Amino acid sequence: MPPNILLITTDQQRVDSLACYGSSWMRTPHLDRLAREGVRCDRAYCTSPVCTPSRASIFSGLMPSRHGAWNIGCQVPADVPFLSHRLAAAGYSTLHVGKAHWQAMGVPPDASRESLHGDAEETFAGPYYGFDHVELANGHPGYNLRTGQHAAWVRRQGGAADLARWSGLHRRGAEFGGNAWDADLPLRCHNSVWTADRAVSLLSGRDPTRPFLLHLGFQDPHHPHALPRDFPDRVDPDAVPPPRVSAGELDALPPHFMAAREGRLEAAPTRGRHPMAGQYLGHDYRKVSAEDARLARAYYYGMVQLLDAQVGRVLGALDELGLADNTLVIFTSDHGELLGDHGLWLKGAFHYESVIRVPLLLRWPARWTGGRTLSGPISLCDLAPTVLSACGLANAAPLDGVDWSAHLAGEGTAPRDHAVVEYIDDPAGLRLRTLVEAEWKITVYENAPWGELFDVRNDPDEFHNLWDSPDHQVIRLRLQRRLEKVFPYRPRFAPRVAYS
Repeated sequence: MPPNILLITTDQQRVDSLACYGSSWMRTPHLDRLAREGVRCDRAYCTSPVCTPSRASIFSGLMPSRHGAWNIGCQVPADVPFLSHRLAAAGYSTLHVGKAHWQAMGVPPDASRESLHGDAEETFAGPYYGFDHVELANGHPGYNLRTGQHAAWVRRQGGAADLARWSGLHRRGAEFGGNAWDADLPLRCHNSVWTADRAVSLLSGRDPTRPFLLHLGFQDPHHPHALPRDFPDRVDPDAVPPPRVSAGELDALPPHFMAAREGRLEAAPTRGRHPMAGQYLGHDYRKVSAEDARLARAYYYGMVQLLDAQVGRVLGALDELGLADNTLVIFTSDHGELLGDHGLWLKGAFHYESVIRVPLLLRWPARWTGGRTLSGPISLCDLAPTVLSACGLANAAPLDGVDWSAHLAGEGTAPRDHAVVEYIDDPAGLRLRTLVEAEWKITVYENAPWGELFDVRNDPDEFHNLWDSPDHQVIRLRLQRRLEKVFPYRPRFAPRVAYS
């Protein structure tokens, strides 16, 4: 039988949130086991540091400016073929549980299957973007207990009084940037617990005559950094390193960096009536105290320990059902989180490593030797062609991603030595592209004179922008030319859905 595919995505997860990537303050035994038994990619990069573009790239193998869903608020165009479409056509059972975010959330229900609006119990179960069966979680824990199948499941766990009590979030810090919250929703009703429950159930009830693609969209550790009050496995705030900040570093960067730090940046997701309104605007991160940052970071990493336990339940189900050997397990995240580094929070038009570098673990015991590390750049748009190749299927059309299956099996050289990241805040405004190599990283802006150039080997914290350095103009020109060669910019902009 062809391999089963278990693709696990988290939301807004940094590389340093896993012990297997060297973080001594974390306890992530189940994901560490996945790394130990599989292949850990040390430098994996998302295609865009916001949800919808990156998630569409994972499943399509295309960069955001190719598939067209360029930012939050866009719908992935119906003519974009997903990995799920290809595998379903090849006879796979295709299943999704959790966050998808292939459609807009802050729009009326008649405009999106993933709308946050309306209060009717969600019963939609597919088909959806090539998945025969879907169970959607819309929004984030603490945001929304009204729509999506997770919310419907929570409502079945208690009465009106319980729901009113469970919807509470209690801030621990004084500022938005602190962003540490105690949630009244009990652990047994948490989104990650529901996701794992449904995964185990679907694995147990699968059709044994067909291989499966199961996508689990865990919503943590996306903000708000909220933990159930009854969750015991907390991260000690005193053990977490402080944010990486260097005095005056933003002065040598494009103006939107300082505007975001001072609460003056109106990024595209904040315009109009949208659930992310005010993501940057009005939040002066200079006011975030050291104590607020300490708590926010500890709560964030605690959310990862919570989801690690749930991933462990799913991996245990594979073992118990005898599926582990011939199941290709992939664990990654759509993008990272600044978490106070460089004096900034969240994600967006800042291509720091904290935001664009993500964990990527792959395990296929039947074919790949475990305990190995790939050190060179790999892009999340490489996942679709790699999975298709592992399943014995050829690419139906040219993709931006490349096939890593042979190299993951320990054969030959890496199929690429770079990754490309892009962010489109507004087709008529802020647009940037980044090329990452082994030693250098360059970011160029459309129709703007500024940019970023970092020596990532000797300046891993990215404190020193060398864009205007006279001693680095030859390197800058080489990288600019290479970026245009490997990824010529011919964007497709899908329309954004009108906000409700």
